[in-house]
Amino acid sequence: MRPRVFNPNRYAAIYENPTNGWREAAPKLAWLWMFLFGVFYMAARSLWRPLIVSMLILMATSLIMWPLLIFVAPVIWVATAAQAQNLIRARYMRMGWSEIDPYEQDGVIH
Repeated sequence: MRPRVFNPNRYAAIYENPTNGWREAAPKLAWLWMFLFGVFYMAARSLWRPLIVSMLILMATSLIMWPLLIFVAPVIWVATAAQAQNLIRARYMRMGWSEIDPYEQDGVIH
């Protein structure tokens, strides 16, 4: 199977499964998709740990003092969006995938 080649101008990082050579990419605009679609984007990217942690923080805040949600929810939302690239990278590194430089992948003309 030939590995997929990604446009380096659109993707911040490319991760490759060492067992079968399959490649997945993290878009440069992951922060925007995370900000706009939040939990749906996290579920689509299989970012279950950050999704569960953010939901637990929001539920704990609502149980302790629900008016604090006015302040806590936007902070969680923006902080998660700002860390989108790191969350995606951590997921692939935990699974044992290797990171490939988008400009050094085979098939890309410089």
